[in-house]
Amino acid sequence: MKRNIIITAGPTNEPIDAVMQITNMSTGALGNVIAETVLEDKADEIGKIYYISPKMSYKPRFVGEQVELVTVKTTQDLIDALKDIFSRDRIDIIVHSSAVGDYTGEYVVRAEDLAHEIYEMLQKAVKKEEITEESIVDIFRNPECVCNNNTKISSYEPNLMVKMGLTPKVISLIKQMAPDVTLVGFKLLEGVSKEYLYQVASKLREKNDADYIVANDLAKIGGGKHWAMILNKDGIVTECQTKKEIAKALETLLF
Repeated sequence: MKRNIIITAGPTNEPIDAVMQITNMSTGALGNVIAETVLEDKADEIGKIYYISPKMSYKPRFVGEQVELVTVKTTQDLIDALKDIFSRDRIDIIVHSSAVGDYTGEYVVRAEDLAHEIYEMLQKAVKKEEITEESIVDIFRNPECVCNNNTKISSYEPNLMVKMGLTPKVISLIKQMAPDVTLVGFKLLEGVSKEYLYQVASKLREKNDADYIVANDLAKIGGGKHWAMILNKDGIVTECQTKKEIAKALETLLF
């Protein structure tokens, strides 16, 4: 039976207002190399590849009946795309290389307005005991004075503040949505020891029931090099020095 695959690649982009957004430096290059390598070498064994990425990230050159490009922007778009694909097709493998942003913009506020709201609360307090750290934090969580972020916020606000909140952890949802899928996750740290990276990646694998984790160190990426180690429940399977080597190693493990 031919395998159906999802490959996620590139960053997510979380809006602050109608123009500004929070994103990261991912280009989707690694996910693209993985997709193209599999298409080059295993086309006869592939039913379909669903390639999920934002508009501006790298895309496979071999787009045809075997490849469906799914364009997403936010973390929630990515989750919705996965749910949609799972609802209409059998998926055997997910290579989740997307660099999902950790944070999204919850609201934008002028510092002057927020200060005034806190000042008003202090003025209304009858007793000193009514003012606590938690009551002040509650205002930060949900102030009344937020800017309208459905339009472009003025370019001339000198004290604009953005409250950021956590995005959902997409990797933690994948096995909930598709328990039988073979899941490849990715972990990126920077300038850490190999032992520490292995520990963090192993915990990520265990927590999310991933079959493999590709563990990267940003300090070892660049100039045509992309060092990574691939691990599973038994330990380190292999180490790679380039994106192409990572793609070839995953190809060997998954097919």
